[in-house]
Amino acid sequence: MMRSVFWFSVVTGIIVLFFSSSSWAGLLTFGSEFRLRYEFQHHFNQKYFGDDPPRGSSEDGFLLGRLRAGFDWMPSDRLHCSLWLQDSEAWDVALSDGVFYDRKFGLENNPNKDRWELGDAFVDVKALSSLPLTVKVGRQRIAYGNNRVFGPGEWGNTGRWIWDAARASYTLRTGFIDAFYGRTMLHEPNTFSLSHRHGFEGAAVYGRFQLERFGALYLEPFGVSKVDDHERYKGENSRLGDFDSWYLGTRTSWSGKNSLDVDCTLVVQQGDYSEDDIDAYGYHCSIGYSFKNRFRPKISIAYSYASGDSNPEDGDHETFDGVFGARDKMYGRMNLFQWMNLKDTEIGMELRPKPWLYVKVEYHRFGLAERKDAWYLNPSEYRDPTGKSGKEVGEEVDLVTQVSLPHGDRFEFGLGRFWPDEFAKKQASSEPATWLFFQWSHECSFDLVQ
Repeated sequence: MMRSVFWFSVVTGIIVLFFSSSSWAGLLTFGSEFRLRYEFQHHFNQKYFGDDPPRGSSEDGFLLGRLRAGFDWMPSDRLHCSLWLQDSEAWDVALSDGVFYDRKFGLENNPNKDRWELGDAFVDVKALSSLPLTVKVGRQRIAYGNNRVFGPGEWGNTGRWIWDAARASYTLRTGFIDAFYGRTMLHEPNTFSLSHRHGFEGAAVYGRFQLERFGALYLEPFGVSKVDDHERYKGENSRLGDFDSWYLGTRTSWSGKNSLDVDCTLVVQQGDYSEDDIDAYGYHCSIGYSFKNRFRPKISIAYSYASGDSNPEDGDHETFDGVFGARDKMYGRMNLFQWMNLKDTEIGMELRPKPWLYVKVEYHRFGLAERKDAWYLNPSEYRDPTGKSGKEVGEEVDLVTQVSLPHGDRFEFGLGRFWPDEFAKKQASSEPATWLFFQWSHECSFDLVQ
């Protein structure tokens, strides 16, 4: 009932505002975004690693297409209405749709396809009550910082995190404070998302402040609540219950005049996992240096850590959960890892020889934080409860190239190779995995009224 009232209010508000405006003086913009991507996976797929997966194929080439189309109407500087549709399609994927049935939500949550869904559908009111306060209500993507804690996850064909939410943002002289409450969308291909239940329930306060005394130093403190009350989480006593977690943390970033930059994130997690007590944490730190020559190279080193469960029988759930963050580009381009029971050492080099050309090479060495916990590959898990398979999972090298052309066209190419180490060899497969993709995307927009 509350969901119906919420969406009736949002959609009705957009329609009423659109047709009741005494003047169309403002800006009405129609736009579209089209993306077509071919991917090839060898010795792994979207759910399993190895040359003999339980489902699907170990060698799969498939095509993904995504179309977004809609309009943005801004009758004044204080009001913004948005209504966009998204259609995500997939062809020749070896994994059937049923493989993406999510046991915790009790519904399919497909990363590849979701036909004609609401993408963005919100009303955004600025300078509310003459204050530097903005309120946005409706379907929206929520992202902060580097997308590690909050990010939409745009690499996935359907998008990882899309919210039905109400968000308030208060602008400060050197930053902002946001607060929001909402629920995450599920991607069930054959059911319109307003007709079924949501995934997680979430609420957060997120701030960004510049410490001007120290130059380009920014602090981004946050507090988050993440809840799933479908009673499908199995605790260490094998009883099913809810997931009710909260997080406290901060991101700190700094860039100096000498081309040095630092980016660090720390998150502490507490709460309940069924009847277990959550006691977990995660952190990330990267240091980069940009050289000033014609190729504009940047060299960086980074380390990501997520705690794991050291004892699966003590009633404490110590496996860190990556909040509402994106995985895109975070822990290897092949998406074999999540921010869970993870040690990831990364070395990267970027080149921008032309304004329209970007090249990056990455090296990752992956390990487990706790040997008795799992390697979390998407929803699948590889686990040795004895711990005898060790902690070393493998190494990955990725190459990604982007070419941005005039008039909204972008071409991207990527190649990845993963070499399994002791844990992966014993629990999954000893065969190296290969990944390849080619993607074309096009964006366009035009103003109808101004």
